[in-house]
Amino acid sequence: MTDVLLVEKKDYICTVSINRPERRNALNPEVARVLMDTFGSIRPGGDVRVVVLRGVGEKAFCAGADLGAVIGEEDGGNVLQKAIDSVIACPCPVIAMIYGYAVGAGCDLAASCDIRIIADSARIGINPVKLGLVYSPKSIERFIGLIGIGCTKELFFTGKFFTAQRAREMGLVHYVVPADELLTTTYSLAQEIAENAPLALGGMKSIINKLLYSKLSPDEEAEMRAIVESSWKTEDVQEGVKAFIEKRKAEFKGK
Repeated sequence: MTDVLLVEKKDYICTVSINRPERRNALNPEVARVLMDTFGSIRPGGDVRVVVLRGVGEKAFCAGADLGAVIGEEDGGNVLQKAIDSVIACPCPVIAMIYGYAVGAGCDLAASCDIRIIADSARIGINPVKLGLVYSPKSIERFIGLIGIGCTKELFFTGKFFTAQRAREMGLVHYVVPADELLTTTYSLAQEIAENAPLALGGMKSIINKLLYSKLSPDEEAEMRAIVESSWKTEDVQEGVKAFIEKRKAEFKGK
């Protein structure tokens, strides 16, 4: 059986590769759980000082959630969110190396990384509105902190997949480079970070995360969770997923 995640460590750099190229590295619950285990096993001051997260091949960083698998599992959406949270909680800086597509949950996964480097030919965006879904409040809050309210609204309201250059203008990515320079640019930056003091790196990431991610009250969390969960039970989401699989435009009815 092929490993859904490949992990390689060299010179304090850990490369984590989603290994589902036949599905454009889409996230299913299995991948999500292995991501959680992998990022959860990284310890500050150990043999890893920086992580490079990528997809196998050059067609996609991650083409979003594997909808059939996620919807088919009762806790599928929650498992994906926990995987994304594990990247944020990683004690080391994480660099997203983006070839091809980083869309849907793949865009969210990239946004959870500390630095994003994208090939000039790539596309990035998040499209729950095309499926009739309301997205996770935690993720929306993270995008607001990352690119501001205006660009977050554009990102979520349109569901468009943006060019690398437009993503850079929005602040969604840090560097846009020619595709044939993406590998060397990413690992050059990774090496530069890895040469710094590991405990200082971990400490500063921890402080930044605490300053950025404020806590909602239990009632607010419950209210938002109910909104998200109710969206998964609508006729619109069934139509959205069916249209996505059939590669046609969805006909939403608002119910």
